[in-house]
Amino acid sequence: MTTPVHPGALPKLSVYVDETGDRGISDKASPFFAMTALMVPAEDDWTVRYAAAGLRSVIHGGERPQKPLHWVDHFKRKHADRRLMAATALALMPSARVVHVIVPKDAARASPGMANTGRFYNYTTRLLLERVAYAAKQWEGGPRLAIVRLGAVKGMDHADTVSYLDFIRQRRVETWGVPWQHIKWPPVWMGTDWDGIQLADLHAGLLNCALSGDPADDACASNLLLCKHQLYRSHSGRLLGYGVKLVGSETSFVTSRCWWEKWSVA
Repeated sequence: MTTPVHPGALPKLSVYVDETGDRGISDKASPFFAMTALMVPAEDDWTVRYAAAGLRSVIHGGERPQKPLHWVDHFKRKHADRRLMAATALALMPSARVVHVIVPKDAARASPGMANTGRFYNYTTRLLLERVAYAAKQWEGGPRLAIVRLGAVKGMDHADTVSYLDFIRQRRVETWGVPWQHIKWPPVWMGTDWDGIQLADLHAGLLNCALSGDPADDACASNLLLCKHQLYRSHSGRLLGYGVKLVGSETSFVTSRCWWEKWSVA
């Protein structure tokens, strides 16, 4: 008989989270909001530092080498070469896995609760962490304990987010057997000086470029596609609902795009 292993004794999984888009649902708001988790086995965390430091060196040219990378500041549309470098550096991280939770604003408008930015953020965070928990439990090579660090969000009450997530973890609502015990509790919110959060921001930026482009344009997703092998998938290879989760019942916001089939195939 196999003796159960306590999650605290499991090898660690470093998880870094950032977001893209805004949480407003007015007509002037961004057409989507997304949260992205970058997951790396703790013993391979050096690849996070290596990629972030290398990109900072290229972007800053040796000046201010510790200045954090920000997609909106350092990877603007005019810097197509930098975007390619970022995607290439991320794609070369061999053991990294990625989860994206995407909230099309039409879906958010259909849910009255999402008009409140705090509830909007908390619910999206919940969906992301559910997938992180499953990924940690099902990690190739054996289950792990996820150590989650999220990028701090100005104006958000992160203590309220933890309270909401505690409510969910205590099974006060149906969570379909989410293995919350595979996340070290509570998650913490950190500044952008963390290398992993900078890289999560770059992954989110690649997604933003793809989703902001013309649905019939392959080019807008070319850099995103370089990292598709890192998307978390179910044991059967399914992507939708696992490495890519859309809020709402309508998935065409992503699946109708010409590059979806390429992105969804492992």
